[in-house]
Amino acid sequence: SNPMSSRLVSSARKLLAGGRDRLSSLSREELVHLLASADQLLARADAPAAGESGAGAKHPLEPAPAEAAPGASTGRKKRRGEARPFDMSRYGQRWVALRVAYIGTRYHGMQYAEGVETVEGVLFEALTKTRLIADRDSCGFSRGGRTDRGVSALGQVVALRVRSSVVPPPAAEPPPTASAAAAGSESGAG
Repeated sequence: SNPMSSRLVSSARKLLAGGRDRLSSLSREELVHLLASADQLLARADAPAAGESGAGAKHPLEPAPAEAAPGASTGRKKRRGEARPFDMSRYGQRWVALRVAYIGTRYHGMQYAEGVETVEGVLFEALTKTRLIADRDSCGFSRGGRTDRGVSALGQVVALRVRSSVVPPPAAEPPPTASAAAAGSESGAG
């Protein structure tokens, strides 16, 4: 492994350390500076060193796979047979707005495009995998802006319908028509 790359990755991890509590306490300017610094570090770490092909390189901030002892369980259940089909119609849905921030060095922009990695593509993949949406076309997706290739963003907003455990109110009985109300009053009079 390249020692320069290791130092850069270590620096980027330190910048992002502290999690949600630390990040939520920062001002907008501090967050922009943090993202710009991490973006520069990632760009340098992503560039292959002299003599490296860069093929098969993993993103520097992705967690390293856990070393498992021989014969140790991974903690995941093994799936048997085919995956069950998921019926989205059995669940309620609601509109949500997501505020998204990302470092754009590895993306070809915000807007979805076939054959290239985009922010929307990764977002749709995650939402589909977690079964919050059935597919891209049926969720009513809209975005509040977009970015070009390699551009980072802080506070992009997207809106869409997602699966929800919120129980929708029961459907109201349709009001009786004038002719049905008249027929009911005639038969009831006697």
